[in-house]
Amino acid sequence: MNEKLTNTISVSYDGNRWHAVDSENSSVALAVTAAGELPKLPDNTAVSMLLLPVESLLSRTFSLPLSSTRFIDQEILAQELEEYTSEQAQEWWLAWQAAEDGSGVSGMMLGLPETLRQQIETDEKWRRVPCISADIWLRLNAVLSGSIETAGAEGLVAVFDADASGVFFGLWNTMGIIKNKGFWQGMRRLNWSENGCSEEHAEALAENIRRSLSAMGWQDEGSIALGRLPTALHEVLAISSWHGEVREFSELPARHDANLADLTVPPLNFRHGSWRASAQQGQMKPWYRSLALAAAVAVVWMAGMIWQNYELNSQLESEQQRIIDAFHKGLPDEKVLIDALAQLRKAAGGGAGEEQQSAATLWMQYLAGINRVYQQTPWEIRTLSFRDGKMAMSGQAKDLQTMNRIHAALQQETGKKVQLEDTDLSGSIVRFRMVWS
Repeated sequence: MNEKLTNTISVSYDGNRWHAVDSENSSVALAVTAAGELPKLPDNTAVSMLLLPVESLLSRTFSLPLSSTRFIDQEILAQELEEYTSEQAQEWWLAWQAAEDGSGVSGMMLGLPETLRQQIETDEKWRRVPCISADIWLRLNAVLSGSIETAGAEGLVAVFDADASGVFFGLWNTMGIIKNKGFWQGMRRLNWSENGCSEEHAEALAENIRRSLSAMGWQDEGSIALGRLPTALHEVLAISSWHGEVREFSELPARHDANLADLTVPPLNFRHGSWRASAQQGQMKPWYRSLALAAAVAVVWMAGMIWQNYELNSQLESEQQRIIDAFHKGLPDEKVLIDALAQLRKAAGGGAGEEQQSAATLWMQYLAGINRVYQQTPWEIRTLSFRDGKMAMSGQAKDLQTMNRIHAALQQETGKKVQLEDTDLSGSIVRFRMVWS
């Protein structure tokens, strides 16, 4: 019988020290392990969220010529990462946030080191953590969601959040729409010196912050800044339109305390796709009926596909017989049938071109090509029509990549330029219409 979990905690890591709190925000001790290793979790304890430091993560912005953010996946961003950086995509597990910007999609991706991902996956307790995120993402989004509406900000907004160890800052593009419809154009953290945010250190930090925000696309004049800053840094930055709080350095919270203060903001979660947190066997029991129903639906769908394939094969055999009948009728003296199409073309004029092929011959060629492609990449064929030497087919595929494979394979099989006349990406499947002649 499984041991019942009695305590749920949230864990923060800053690259040096682990810190955990329970649901009542009381500290929970974690056993210290070797550097770079996950700490041992107390008995009867489950982790609801793990926050990792931005310093140990990959951080990159991106802009892609896609019509919707739903077309973004791990493979596309991995390719973008390898093309424009020296990073190896297999060393990172990516999570991202993006929005449509009018000319494509833009946003930001964070990468979890593959070595840490494997540590979590191989530990029985840690692999059940449902949410793994970055402290910088949680902190800056908490400031944004709590202040942007009251500030009435539009355009580019600089966001700050300081703690006793350093300052997070980033640039948010609202795209003229308030709250949760924009995207981040950059994020960064700078840590204080050993003496904290002294006046001398604040000058150097301010210059570094200005250059970083400028590289992200921000201009101080006419722009809004939000968040929390220590007094010395706020005075040196001299932001023209500040909407936030200013505290003495001694009043700033510790980094871990600030990380775990507000866990209500939806975080960027590395737990997605094929790396979702594993569940206990008992948690699957409520889903048995749904899984059985899904399996039954899959069986019905497969039966439909088999029947559709049978119908296409029947049409293929029928057309083959028509060609044989036409061969014997057109060439009664030709007793040996080796290649009906080649022999008919030869008798019609030595293969003078497609104009001399009969409609039945063309239809047969196209239907055979469709059948060969269907054997390799099945899809649902809705309609087939052939008129004046022009073939038209409509159907639906499970995703855009499948449709593209069908399109490329048809061009190769038919030897024609297959035109994609219509594509509907509005639902969970891709509907399309292709023509060729």
